Amino acid sequence: MGYGNLDKPVHKSGRVGFVEGRLNELRRRWENAADEREKSEVSEQIREWQSFRPDRSAPSGGGRS
Repeated sequence: MGYGNLDKPVHKSGRVGFVEGRLNELRRRWENAADEREKSEVSEQIREWQSFRPDRSAPSGGGRS
């Protein structure tokens, strides 16, 4: 009780929105990167964050085991 409309499916879609927002932020940083070193660092972060997207099957298989 006390959680309002924060049931499981809503929580999951909220996480998707968070990951997408983070990816969009990283893409903007990549476009504004001053040099190749910074671009490569941001590219690495983008790859890591993309692995969190639920539309790609993560090696963990969906969370806690």
